[in-house]
Amino acid sequence: MPVRRADRVSGREDRPEGGAVRAHKRTSTTETAIPQHIWRGASGTLYIHSVTSLVFCPEMGPSTFILLHRDGDGTARVLRVGCLENAAPSLNLAVIRQLGATLGANEVHIRALGKTAADRARVAFDIEHGLGAADNPTRLEAAPRKVHSLA
Repeated sequence: MPVRRADRVSGREDRPEGGAVRAHKRTSTTETAIPQHIWRGASGTLYIHSVTSLVFCPEMGPSTFILLHRDGDGTARVLRVGCLENAAPSLNLAVIRQLGATLGANEVHIRALGKTAADRARVAFDIEHGLGAADNPTRLEAAPRKVHSLA
């Protein structure tokens, strides 16, 4: 039994302009925009970061990261600002996932635009202090929070 395709033009009379075929520019529907967030450092410098979830975080080279916990209502809390310095992208991913799971993060902001370790450390320091993190006990080098009793 022959199969007839209904999506084809049946004859020349159905074509526009007496049979002339017009070229249509097709746009790709597979292109998706990467979500980004701009962080302002203490110096006033703006830093663009790519945003991803902790679960779907890709492998990455040396970069600056910000780990956040975003609630259901959209409010976010910064948990950690730091740098990844491993040459192997899979090791950087392992560090991010372990640290994120330990802190309770569900979102990662990544900036892979530092040429040297000093550049990346400067950006992390600037963003951290731009958040007012100097007094925050969840700083990168800070020890776990101690509970003091007044009794």
